Amino acid sequence: MAINDDKMAREAKLAEALRTNLRKRKAAARKDSGEDDAAITAAEAAPQPYNDVRNLLGITHGTGERRMLTVSLSAPFPNPGGAGWAVAVRLAGDDGPFDTESGKAAFGEDGLAAVRKALDLAQVAIDLASTTHALFWPDERPYDLSAPI
Repeated sequence: MAINDDKMAREAKLAEALRTNLRKRKAAARKDSGEDDAAITAAEAAPQPYNDVRNLLGITHGTGERRMLTVSLSAPFPNPGGAGWAVAVRLAGDDGPFDTESGKAAFGEDGLAAVRKALDLAQVAIDLASTTHALFWPDERPYDLSAPI
């Protein structure tokens, strides 16, 4: 069987894989309203101040407005709504679902599990921001959405 080495076909497959990955992450961010409420409620109980973990430059697709986007995480804290631990995630600057005073929380059995889930949730927040902003590092190098946080 011959291997298709067409550059356009490879690029199309990669683009479809990235779109599929983004759809999966968006679906993970859209849990039942009960889960969403629990994530918001828990985030409101997060210890302040949050720690800024990533700064990005976002340029809005529609107007070209430049904004600094900041991903912040709280320290792990006991889940106020049940068992386990939580870490709050906030993405400030994009006017999206994570751009609130508290953000949203990720949950885990212990603090480390909550941090790992918070990193996944932060990636979802960045992916969602990429639908409305072109993302760059602060020095204006393009930001690679496929790179792990």
